[in-house]
Amino acid sequence: MLKKIEAFIIDTELLSGRPEGVRIRDQILDKLEHEATDIILPLNFSKVKFIDFSFADEMLGRIIRRVMSGDMKERYIVLESLNDSLKENISVALKERELVWIYVKANSEIEILGKLSEELRKTYFAAVSKGKITARDILRLENMENISAASNRLTRLKGLGLLTKTTDEVVIGGGRQYVYEPIR
Repeated sequence: MLKKIEAFIIDTELLSGRPEGVRIRDQILDKLEHEATDIILPLNFSKVKFIDFSFADEMLGRIIRRVMSGDMKERYIVLESLNDSLKENISVALKERELVWIYVKANSEIEILGKLSEELRKTYFAAVSKGKITARDILRLENMENISAASNRLTRLKGLGLLTKTTDEVVIGGGRQYVYEPIR
């Protein structure tokens, strides 16, 4: 099970340009790399008033790609405390690079920023609702008959960094299935 750790507070009001993106990204990666695995590091933007595309692309885009590649070894980030302008600029940068990430609002409601198909979005939010999800859960929720298609959805969400594979369990009648937990 993933553990949310103390937030990384970004304490600069104006985040602009790639050099600043590299500086903040390196601070975040250093923090992540010195943490145990199976953690979520919230990035708190409450002190930030402006973020431009170049900064968002350099800082967030690169971190997200490292998470997606598995390079971070079950260490994740979520975004917190975004005003509407920040949310819009980050979302545009993510869409431009065909990336997606998780924004956790003050009321703990989750919003997906970036580009994600409706079927993957629905599957992710089903995992959030249940706390964990399996391919068989998707079969029941979607009235699907193809276990491979359900498994592919979970694999795709894991590849995007939105789910983590937590364990596998024995299935009644034989076989095993993977259990996934949502990043949130």
